[in-house]
Amino acid sequence: MGLVMSSITNLLFPPIAPASGGATSATDAREEIGDMIEALRAHLDMDVAFVSRQVGGTHRIFTHVAARGVAPLASGDLNPNENSLCWLVIQGKLPERVTDTSHYEAAACLPITDAINVRAHFSVPMRRRNGEIHGSLCCFSYRPRPDIAERDMQMIRSLAAIVSDQIESRIELEERGEDAAAQIARMIVDDALTVIHQPIYDLTAWHLIGHECLMRHKANPEVSQQELLDQAQAAGRTLELELHIARKALATLDPAHPERFIAINVSPETLASPALGQVIPEGLASRLVIELNQQDTAAGSDQVRAAIEVLKERAWVAVSANGAGFAGLQALVDLGPDIVKISPDFLAGVAADASRRALVKALVQFAADTGVTLIAQGVDTREDLQALRELGVRFAQGDVLGKPVAPGRGVRVC
Repeated sequence: MGLVMSSITNLLFPPIAPASGGATSATDAREEIGDMIEALRAHLDMDVAFVSRQVGGTHRIFTHVAARGVAPLASGDLNPNENSLCWLVIQGKLPERVTDTSHYEAAACLPITDAINVRAHFSVPMRRRNGEIHGSLCCFSYRPRPDIAERDMQMIRSLAAIVSDQIESRIELEERGEDAAAQIARMIVDDALTVIHQPIYDLTAWHLIGHECLMRHKANPEVSQQELLDQAQAAGRTLELELHIARKALATLDPAHPERFIAINVSPETLASPALGQVIPEGLASRLVIELNQQDTAAGSDQVRAAIEVLKERAWVAVSANGAGFAGLQALVDLGPDIVKISPDFLAGVAADASRRALVKALVQFAADTGVTLIAQGVDTREDLQALRELGVRFAQGDVLGKPVAPGRGVRVC
């Protein structure tokens, strides 16, 4: 019997292999589950098959529905547990296999039984690996089904185990996101983040012209800005975090040096949000740079390009070039920034590398021709700094010029 059931299950519901490099995407997984539910419904000649997920302790939501003809329920519908046959199965008040609902008072008395004409009901609770029930896989018929035997239930249980594993992965992702969201919220409420300044210099006169604002965790300064941003993205709280840091950064503007600017990093999501404009006060156009990160996702965005045009009324706009070549640089310039920042990967070792010097020289000419200002980032050695000056790069930042420190404490070391 077990061998026969295994063969049938593999034929109808082949094992789901993960996509290369990781699990299947949420969309692919959803389609696969839908296909399997429909295959089960058709094989057992059921009218409806579905997967439901528990929402708290009071409701369930239908996540996947397959039906012959028009279904009496749809994905996204909520159903209270008190009016759920599956909930009675979870509680042990109904067996998993109900070939005729009229034979069970608990089933016959539920309003939903008559409302959607459930005459036979087969439900298997789905459990997480820790034993917690998170939902059910169910199929039902508009007529009694005494022909559905225990071997058919074994098939339903096998499929429920496969579906449950996929949903478990999704639940774990959601839980990690919820945990990350809570951590981001706590950081903001507890004022756990601070802003530090990395100085930016004019190399022709060796004077300080501004600072890039970077965020750090006060209690864990070893956590990088990128790690904090990754956590916010996983939590769906990028906009909230970046606006919080923008407010803190704006408070670090030095009234004693109105000639200096600050640069604030934002994602395309934040840059395109009207909320950013509400944070930036008017009258700072010469003192504020909004630096766009994740340019690879923004380069082709009409929404980001339009947002940059609006933002230019209140600030300069900078983008970072990561050395992807002139085609990539042209795509960034097409966004219409005032400033292009060249990444450390592109510039490192320029003093000893003739090819890099030639590229930098060409970039200087490219910037002049397109009207953008060029800033070298991550300049860490005196040799590279001197080479950049000789090649015509006027503005730069990096450890050789000054490491990120608390506002007001920057000291030029060159």
